[in-house]
Order: sequence, then C-alpha cells, then structure tokens
Amino acid sequence: MIRFDVLVLKNNILEQSATEYIEQLLLLGTALCYAYIGWVSSYHRRVAVLVSAFFTCMFIRELDSFFDQYIHHGFWVVPALIIAIFAIGYSLTDRKNTLLNLEKFLKNNNFSLLCLGLAILLVFSRLFGMGSFWHQVMGDDYIRVVKNIAEEGTELLGYTIIFYASVNYLISYLKIPMNNKYIKY
Repeated sequence: MIRFDVLVLKNNILEQSATEYIEQLLLLGTALCYAYIGWVSSYHRRVAVLVSAFFTCMFIRELDSFFDQYIHHGFWVVPALIIAIFAIGYSLTDRKNTLLNLEKFLKNNNFSLLCLGLAILLVFSRLFGMGSFWHQVMGDDYIRVVKNIAEEGTELLGYTIIFYASVNYLISYLKIPMNNKYIKY
C-alpha cells in the first residue's frame, strides 16, 4: 500500500492517502467484528459494545483531519466522547455479566495478538515516527516523506494485526454452539 501511495499516486503519505484510507477501513472492520458479536448475543453484548466502542473511538480519531477541515479543529473529541460515555454506561448496567465476559475476552487466544497490534500502533509507531528521532538520524538530509513512510508503515502493520486478531476472535466466537451463546455462565 505504501509503495502504491509513493510510487503510483506520487504522494507523501499525508492525511489523504490510500494508506490512511486502508487504516481507516481496517479500524472500521475491527469495530464491526465486535459490534456483530454484540448484535447477535445479548450475553456478550456489553463487552462487545465496550470493545467496539473503543475501536470506534480510534476510528473517529483517525478521521480527525476530516473533522478539522469540515467542522472544527479538535471536534473529533465530541463524537468519540459520546460513544465512550454511552459504551461505559451501558456496560455498567450489568456489571457482573460485563466482568465475566471481559474475563473471557481477556483469556481468548487472540487477545495477546490484539495487544501486540495495539502496542505496535500506540507505542512503537509513535516512538518510531517522532520527527526529532528522524532529524537526528538524517541530520541535514532530513526528508519528511521518509519519516511518514516509517510511521505510517508501522501504523498499518499495527492496524492489520489488530484486524486479524479481531476477525479471529469473531471466528472463535462463531464456533461456539448456538445454545451456549446465550447462557450466562
């Protein structure tokens, strides 16, 4: 995707790039995986809503340039905050069930892969993409597109791993026999 952006589209991996659009699609797909689980299972719904809302807030944050351009700088916080408050409030309506299902979510085989993707996205890509780091590495030969490629490449890796883990989580959920999806343990 990055090669396509740089070599074919001749852009510098800015906010409006194919790489950014793919990252947004991966985040949306991730949120939809958990939303689907919440849609079909009242038992798993509260945790699924919580996790889906987390990734929806991340999706809204990825759309910050859209909100900055068409509404107001920093406006992304408003819809993200509304979604977060709703999801937290909803999950608290049945705390016992939420905690039981959160424990199952954390013990799922795909959770460690999900955490790896989040660590790459939220920690490594931010540290690796710091402008000051690239200024030190390249000195007077600093080229912003190199920094952008490195940062967006690691972000895309993180989003891909998160999406992969989420699809696998959804598949593992779909393998649960129908009569067990609605039973409170």
